Amino acid sequence: MRTTIDSLKTLKQRLGAPVFALALAAPLAFAAVTLLTSPAAAQGPQCAPRAALLESLSKNYDEAPVSMGVTNTGSLVEVLASPTGSWTILVTMPGGPTCMVSSGDGWRDSPVQVARDPAV
Repeated sequence: MRTTIDSLKTLKQRLGAPVFALALAAPLAFAAVTLLTSPAAAQGPQCAPRAALLESLSKNYDEAPVSMGVTNTGSLVEVLASPTGSWTILVTMPGGPTCMVSSGDGWRDSPVQVARDPAV
């Protein structure tokens, strides 16, 4: 125990008080951020058969697919949105479940701008 205290005193002298305090506080701050996340974030994605999720989002939020794409791993990523601005992002794994990974409000369609010169 005495050796540990002496080691900490030596480290404090080498680093200086402000850096030493930061070195001790950083793990505590990390633990606080990690442990104090909201229950929704800790819950993880909600998964179900794709048809069931699409039906539920349509019925409860008036959301419909507005864009989609396929990832390098073969997963289907879809954005669903409603006329009132609510939105949901779904990911369907190849041969697997569909999971809601994010949702929110304030969705707006943006016009796609295409460069006239490919060098632009």
